[in-house]
Amino acid sequence: MMRGKSRRGGTSTVTQTRVPVLIVDDDSFLADTFQLILEDAGFYVETACTARQALERAEETPFRLVITDLKLPDMRGNELSRLLKELLPGVSVILLTGMSNIEKSADKRDPDEVLRKPIDPLELLRVSNSIRGNM
Repeated sequence: MMRGKSRRGGTSTVTQTRVPVLIVDDDSFLADTFQLILEDAGFYVETACTARQALERAEETPFRLVITDLKLPDMRGNELSRLLKELLPGVSVILLTGMSNIEKSADKRDPDEVLRKPIDPLELLRVSNSIRGNM
């Protein structure tokens, strides 16, 4: 699977009819697995391996949901959340972490949800659908 592209192709008409999601994780297996799950649930999904790639993709596509790992090669996920929320007003961010001491913050620039690893695919789908329902 080519990283960064939707498995189902297309961009402009797809993002108009399906909620566009960006998954940011340097673990390609995890990112690809989440992409499959969310695309099968009706989301339009792209992936990025780094925060820099995520910001570049966000310049091109108006993502409504971003799912990012806390530990990225070039930036922490909570910092990426703040930058994306400035770039894409109204975007929701789910932060994935293996750390137990990371909590949701009241700051609107911080992630909207925090999920702890290992991530249960059904929990990811539940949270993603919940956020989609609030858009």
